[in-house]
Amino acid sequence: MTFFRKYWYVIVFGLVIFLWILINPSVKTESEQVQENVSIDMQADPVEEDTEMEEEEITKMVDIKGEVVHPGVYEIREGDRVKDVIARAGGLTKEANSQSINMAERVYDEMVILIAGQEEGTAVQTAKTSDGKVRVNQATKEELMTISGIGEVKAAAIIEYRETNGRFKTVTDLTNVSGIGEKTVERIQDLIQIP
Repeated sequence: MTFFRKYWYVIVFGLVIFLWILINPSVKTESEQVQENVSIDMQADPVEEDTEMEEEEITKMVDIKGEVVHPGVYEIREGDRVKDVIARAGGLTKEANSQSINMAERVYDEMVILIAGQEEGTAVQTAKTSDGKVRVNQATKEELMTISGIGEVKAAAIIEYRETNGRFKTVTDLTNVSGIGEKTVERIQDLIQIP
């Protein structure tokens, strides 16, 4: 009994701590905390993967040369225009022929934009890839006619379809163009690039 009288405050303090731990839901054991952390991590991972995939899908490159302050290769996003790339390149130099540039033209992956000087003539945006394929979504009528089997009528039909229905998503979308069938698409698929 003298033991309880001598150490009563230690026993009461111990009981208070025990009851507080028992009643307070915010105090968790290590295993509960580990389980909670694992469930949070499992939920967070798919979101991060989706974000990374979106960034990979929308990151594309454009090469701008000629009369800009900082010529080079720049990243673009879906919907960017020539004016956006020029701005990223520091703007036009004093020698640039700004009258010949279509600032509103949409840019696309692997596009080469050549900004000509005032004495050189017009700025050039090519619809051909580095391996010589024609980009159907950007090509002019004349560029489309360089494809074997595509004459003036089919080139005009491709442009009309593109302007009416928007960009081609796949090579097989060309079969929706009047005068172009599956056999034509099979013949030209190695000569073109979509998108």
